[in-house]
Amino acid sequence: MFRKIESLGKKDFNRAYFNYLAVFALIAIPLFTWLFGTRESPLDYTLSMIGNKLGYRINFITWGIATGALLAFYLLRLYVMKSFRHPRARRLILWSYIFLVLTVLIPAVEHLPILKKLHAIAAVAFGLSLSASLYLFIRFLHSIDKKVSIKSMWMLLTVVLGSIFLFFLFGNTGVFELFFFFSITIFLLLLSKWVLRE
Repeated sequence: MFRKIESLGKKDFNRAYFNYLAVFALIAIPLFTWLFGTRESPLDYTLSMIGNKLGYRINFITWGIATGALLAFYLLRLYVMKSFRHPRARRLILWSYIFLVLTVLIPAVEHLPILKKLHAIAAVAFGLSLSASLYLFIRFLHSIDKKVSIKSMWMLLTVVLGSIFLFFLFGNTGVFELFFFFSITIFLLLLSKWVLRE
């Protein structure tokens, strides 16, 4: 399915229903994250804790699959619309989706320490894959518009470093996760406006 989507061209992705889906993605990603992440206090529980320890496992899995798919679609559409044909960047999108799905599927509970560790590794790999793909896209933008690439790099750093800062400030809670998904959505909105404005 991913290869079929990847084979689509600019004309395909510029159709009205794809444009509507892109708008829906920018609304749904933070909305789904907020609705799930605030079922319990994000100051006390991570999304994983809410999903694995507090009885919301199906909701957690649904959130991860839906959010990951929308993120992957939005990025792939952006790359195609900007004629960015970097195979590694596209593979990293796919890997980020796979890692997010693995994160929500692998249970993170105290009595299964190995699975808990694998869950944590998958979660970190999701963030790294997504950020690496965006970094490669920003490097590509540098050859087209240096101002846009510099603004984009600062935004990406804000997302990544802001999430890390909140992790150390509030500890392993849902605060840094909510920040990551909200800020990455804002970044994608701005990035699209900057690179697709013509």
